[in-house]
Amino acid sequence: MNKLEELSNNNKENYQRYLKRMTESMKYSTKGLIPLLAKNSNNILDVGCGSGVMLKALEEENPKATLTGLDLNIDAIKSLEANSNWKLYHMDFMDLKDVKFDTIIFSSILHEISSYNSDLNKRFTEAPIKEAFIKSNELLEDNGSVIIRDGLLSSKEDRNNKRIITFINPNESIWLYKFQNDFRGFDKLDIDTKILEIEDNKYLVSEGFLKEFLCTYTWGEESYPREINERFGILTKEEWLNLLKETGFKIETIIESKEEYEKYLSSKINIINEDGSLYEYPNMSIIVKAQKQKTK
Repeated sequence: MNKLEELSNNNKENYQRYLKRMTESMKYSTKGLIPLLAKNSNNILDVGCGSGVMLKALEEENPKATLTGLDLNIDAIKSLEANSNWKLYHMDFMDLKDVKFDTIIFSSILHEISSYNSDLNKRFTEAPIKEAFIKSNELLEDNGSVIIRDGLLSSKEDRNNKRIITFINPNESIWLYKFQNDFRGFDKLDIDTKILEIEDNKYLVSEGFLKEFLCTYTWGEESYPREINERFGILTKEEWLNLLKETGFKIETIIESKEEYEKYLSSKINIINEDGSLYEYPNMSIIVKAQKQKTK
């Protein structure tokens, strides 16, 4: 049992709330674009299928496609088995073999594969993602595709620029310090994690620190025990694209999105740049569709 499965099993009620939240996020995030990008596929694998929300959306968009879901949580798989005709696997993606697909979908799962990796030296690095791309190449038909939706790491040029965050409810500032104390995802990065209270309820932090904090904070207190273990931004845009090309894929589609973080958080926080100018929320996620190059 890996760390992700352990967290889910230790608090099943919390996990069910998490799945419900993930289902709702489908309506408002770029995840909703994935079924459109996979519309012409005939044999699709959804890695980390969870509550089945992506599989349901794929089925609605392409009812003739053969759909397969894979997840580490046995309760999620059992629930789907009772209510669908999809092919379902309770296993690690890296252990899958003797099957072929024309599309493999990683919807907000590759950062988890990295963040929860059993090899501590690989955790929060690109190494597990590279392994997943190599495995995808093995499982895909010639000219098959991967569709990825995941987080974006701040660029080296921007990640230590300073921002000022203010909490509408000053008591909520405790979460900024709690995140600083609990989150270990920056250990391999040159991101400044210091918090400087420059005035009452005004905190100066780096862009890289702030961006990842927002990814955790927006999920709320009940999801904190899970989210604090994950770094949403594992790779920059350039790193995502380069890693795909390196592992034998040709880039077809690139979509960057701010998602709706500002909308979610406008009643909770205000953010400005260090010079007092308006803070513009950065692109928080990326969708990439990439095609496997035909084997010679």
